[in-house]
Amino acid sequence: MMGYKQTSISFLLLCLLWLLFPKAALSNQRNPDELPPRTNGRSAGSRGCSNDKPILENSPPAIILLAPNQNLIRTTLSNPTFAWFIRDSKPRQVQFKLYEENIITKKYSLIKKIADKDFQSKSGIMVLPMPKNFILSKGRKYLWQVELICDARHPSSNLFAEAELQVVSVKPKFKNQLRAAVSQSKQAKLYAKTGFDYDALITILMMNKSNFAQTQATEQLKNSLLDKVATKPSELESLQNSSIHLIGKE
Repeated sequence: MMGYKQTSISFLLLCLLWLLFPKAALSNQRNPDELPPRTNGRSAGSRGCSNDKPILENSPPAIILLAPNQNLIRTTLSNPTFAWFIRDSKPRQVQFKLYEENIITKKYSLIKKIADKDFQSKSGIMVLPMPKNFILSKGRKYLWQVELICDARHPSSNLFAEAELQVVSVKPKFKNQLRAAVSQSKQAKLYAKTGFDYDALITILMMNKSNFAQTQATEQLKNSLLDKVATKPSELESLQNSSIHLIGKE
């Protein structure tokens, strides 16, 4: 009788292992185009890829999307530019994805993906303009995601961050004021004054590098906008001291 019980228990354990093993194997097979859990604009914790050097205490997250206030970004830019901070100096493949919300179902579907192997991370602030013919719809919500590929064979180990964005309409008066602002610094100040912090920050980051000796007022505006991205003083310091990499222009 005892032998029968032991055999039954062994059989049940084998069945349990058989059921669990495929699930464990599939846990590393996340559909790369599926939406991962929401991250509030930054990668989880302060960890890096597992084979990177140890992370110092009070280090910022590996990825921070430059989304002031970390909530839904309101932008007037139908042809958007996206920007994010990368902490680590070791280059890794980057994937960028943009999803659009379905008005009826409220579900997001992938509309843009950049997954070129030559698309590599650079420590500092990376700025990615969309192609001129890539236009977002006013009133629609979008979700953008940046992913660092730690191990292509195990997507679950990758680092990612995402944030929501909505394109909004503006009044004719604001459009006229924007046209009258002949310099990017004046446009940035107008955006910030009107509450479009993301557009203000992107405008400053997109300034021609040869003319990037910003006025004190513009530099102060940039720092105040980065302060809305950072969650603590050490993060703000990292953002303020970052090099700016305009993708496609280097």
